[in-house]
This record gives sequence, C-alpha cells and structure tokens, in this order.
Amino acid sequence: MSVSGVCWRYLFKFCDVSLFGFGMGREYPSFALVGVGAVVLRSGDEILLIRRGYPPGEGYWAVPGGVVEAGERLVDAVVRELEEETGLTGEVVGVIHIDEVIVKDDGNVKYHYVLIDFLIDNVKGELRPGGDAIDVRYFKFTEALNSTNTSKTTKRLIKRIINEGLKVLKIHVY
Repeated sequence: MSVSGVCWRYLFKFCDVSLFGFGMGREYPSFALVGVGAVVLRSGDEILLIRRGYPPGEGYWAVPGGVVEAGERLVDAVVRELEEETGLTGEVVGVIHIDEVIVKDDGNVKYHYVLIDFLIDNVKGELRPGGDAIDVRYFKFTEALNSTNTSKTTKRLIKRIINEGLKVLKIHVY
C-alpha cells in the first residue's frame, strides 16, 4: 500500500470523515457499523486477546478485530484484522458468536457496532502487536473473565464458549 493509501486508511479509520463529505464516521454514526472478531483458541482453555489502543474500549483486552471496509467480505476482513493486530494468519472456520455494542452520550448514539466473531484455525506467524493493538497475548479463560480490563463483549463470548461449547456456523464464500 502506498503512503497516501495508508494516510487515507488512517483518516477513514480514526477520524469522523463525514465532516469532509467522504462518508460516515465511527462516532455518532447514522447506522450501525459491522465489526468482525478473530477468535483464536489454544489448549482448550486459552484465548488470544489484544489490548485496544483506540476508542471505543481503549485499554481493554478484546479479541483481535475491527470494522469491515466497504466492499470487503467478512472472511477477508477478519483475516486482515488478525494479521494487522497480531502478526498471525489463519483459516476461518465459521461464525461462533454475534453481539453488539451501543454506547450513548447524553442520549445520542456515540458508537453502534454489530460484532461477528469467527473461529480461526491453523494459525501461523510470529505474535506481535500492531495496528490498533498495543499489546497481544494468550489468556486463560478464567484470567480474562476475572480481569477488570477485559471488554464486556469478550467476557460474554468466553462465557458462551464455557457454557455452551463451540457451536460453529459454517459460512459459504462465493
């Protein structure tokens, strides 16, 4: 990607570009945004989490992920986000969890995300933080659940895995 491509991507990712007439920003959106999460499990009771470096959820541990870009397929978005934030690549198995985040500010919707979490298998690469992530590591399920710095959506995901097991909805890529 060119330097100008990186600059535009940064602008669209972190700024309210609607001010410039380029589309909808992430804060105070007109519609919900679609986010994807990469669920990487290890040893049956560990999950890969990143520490978020930007709002919403800045400083909290969460699964690697981010917003689906216009024209991007869900599976491509989750693999891209996993690589950007952790240095890892993997194969999408299917959807294992759907959640949403709605944050209000004086009655106005500041953030609204529909989150689709995908199970990732055959993970390869060297673990390192990047992109939106300021740190990355594996957590035992109990450690993540007991931490005050784990996001609510990540805690709901882990509780679902513990209580219901992994239920995978296979997706077909056309």
